[in-house]
Amino acid sequence: MIIDAFDSMFDKPQARPADATYAAAPEGRAEIEIKAASIGDVPWKVNEKNPTGACLKLRLAAGRQYAFVFVDLPKDKPFLFKALAAALGIQPDADGKVTLPQPAELVGRTALVEIGHYQTKRGETKATVRKWLPANVVATPAPAPATAAWERDDRQEQRQPPPQQRPANRSRNAVPQYGADDDIPF
Repeated sequence: MIIDAFDSMFDKPQARPADATYAAAPEGRAEIEIKAASIGDVPWKVNEKNPTGACLKLRLAAGRQYAFVFVDLPKDKPFLFKALAAALGIQPDADGKVTLPQPAELVGRTALVEIGHYQTKRGETKATVRKWLPANVVATPAPAPATAAWERDDRQEQRQPPPQQRPANRSRNAVPQYGADDDIPF
């Protein structure tokens, strides 16, 4: 009897206290899960190319201890849909066109993103997705080069990795090249 009363407490969902607040997800790389997805109109996304402000609206979770991250992907920005598809591991078809599943089918999928912060008008810090990072593709290791028996070195030497080359510094006055490296310009 007592055990049944004890167990019955766990069948009920725990209510969130009214004054509970969650911190914004920390900046940097994070694995997120899509908790909700829908298509709808967002008034502040209205422009000439998207007169109704139609967006794919996503609610993302970077962990149970953090607040949700809300993302609205406007219909008139196809590069954002390509970045989302790449982050989810969805490959483009032969024509290079990306077809995302229905919003309900996106729920539960995970992706790797770069989280950033912004300040609201009320002074609150909120998290946002700065960049959708492509899903890791498991690469097959390159075959080891064939060496003759007399070339093999059986000693365990410490080999130094080749020096890494630094990318060329760009001028701060250079024109941004959006789309050249699939980076989202915001």
